[in-house]
Amino acid sequence: MKNFVAIIGPAAAVLAYFVLGQPLWATGGLGVLTLTGFIFPSWRAAMGLSRVVFIFCLLMFIINELGIAYPYSNIFVLTGLIGLFFLSGESWKGLYFGPGQTRQWTRRAFLIGLGFAVGVLMLFAFLPEQLGANPVPVNWPIDVLIVVAIGYAAFSTLMEETMFRSVMVAFSRSHLTPAVAVMAQGVVFGAMHYRVGFPSNAGGAVLAFIWGLLAGWLVVKAESIYPAFVMHFVVVLTLFVGLIFLH
Repeated sequence: MKNFVAIIGPAAAVLAYFVLGQPLWATGGLGVLTLTGFIFPSWRAAMGLSRVVFIFCLLMFIINELGIAYPYSNIFVLTGLIGLFFLSGESWKGLYFGPGQTRQWTRRAFLIGLGFAVGVLMLFAFLPEQLGANPVPVNWPIDVLIVVAIGYAAFSTLMEETMFRSVMVAFSRSHLTPAVAVMAQGVVFGAMHYRVGFPSNAGGAVLAFIWGLLAGWLVVKAESIYPAFVMHFVVVLTLFVGLIFLH
């Protein structure tokens, strides 16, 4: 029962938040699950994912209400999540910020990221309406766009990989198996992309879910966040540059 609630509760909440557009109901439901973990000690470990997704949704809602839109809101959300993690008594190593098997998995991470990005670009070329609008500015000098692409890829990598593949997996693994923890953060990542970022819409959410699974799998296999950093940077940079030519 606890395992079922621990997985289905946060998954249903993020779908309600991002897909159905009901942030208050989603955040309130997550708050109830989080409170349950504090009232009943036997449920506390099982509610690890609910706690982090609750803080994630709560901060997203508050920050968006203040007029700070994605991706800049990630700065504040990430700060809150890392603060929550350290209040629980964990260390940087618990967030996969250790070398692990980074050297063995870096090349594979690069190739996985490149292959995934090329696949997304091909789908966008034939089915653009399924993946959302092209976010790359029109009529900007190409050298400026390349610089922006590098900067945005670095920013997005640090923010999103630390939030999803580091903090969320770290909280989830207290009660869930690594495979289920990876699946859970992938659902949150995919649901978020339904409404924000690129790719978006229904097709983009599915692709982002796959992206989240691949990056989470890299973290678990390498026992380090750094291969996922490599993959994310390659994906975003390749998408940004490719989208310049797909207007």
